Amino acid sequence: MAFIWIVILELFSSILEYIYLDVGKAYVFHMEESIFKELLISAIFVSFVWYLVSSIIFMYRKQFVILSLYGSVCIYLAITHDLTFNLLLHNLNPFELGIDGFGFYMIFQVLLKIVIIYLLIKMFLAIKTKKQS
Repeated sequence: MAFIWIVILELFSSILEYIYLDVGKAYVFHMEESIFKELLISAIFVSFVWYLVSSIIFMYRKQFVILSLYGSVCIYLAITHDLTFNLLLHNLNPFELGIDGFGFYMIFQVLLKIVIIYLLIKMFLAIKTKKQS
């Protein structure tokens, strides 16, 4: 559960970095427009809509986190067009803060990295207690 929230937070952080900073655009590999790219994006979108409708019809409350993860990935792909997830993988490293200058985004990144480290600690503690019992 903690890992899913880490990925969701980093997806939104990557979107902010892509929109507001030029550094984020350097990590994105732009694929040329092709039928493969369109089919891949449409398959992801159709499966998201199918999953959303089935979750609403059957009212799966426990699947809200997975639905929000899937929705975040779709929003990330729609905004950044980063099919290789390079920017996301760059941002998932909790010990990397390579940002130019001090500003709102750097404060946001520092707070986000602290939250990620906290969630990682909680995840490892949960795994440890699960193994002991």
